[in-house]
Amino acid sequence: MGGGGRYPYPKHVWSPAGGWWSQPANWKMNTFIISCGMALVCGAIIRGVAHREAELAGEPLERRRLSTIWREYLHKRASEARASTLEAAEASKSD
Repeated sequence: MGGGGRYPYPKHVWSPAGGWWSQPANWKMNTFIISCGMALVCGAIIRGVAHREAELAGEPLERRRLSTIWREYLHKRASEARASTLEAAEASKSD
């Protein structure tokens, strides 16, 4: 019952995923370490952007944060959406 020999593949392959059909024993720890590293890098970038924005705006960082700006923007959008929904409901009742 043939099918031929095994197809050739390199015996020593390095890749971030572990190579050919690999299941490294410590994949959970590797994933945890990479996730923590990515979180630290993203946190540092976000913090740097917030400080830079505060410097450019000429305001102290405590007064103006990116999250504050987004909260105001999203609150305004939500209230406008509610108002338009109420207007549409009232218009459909009067018809």
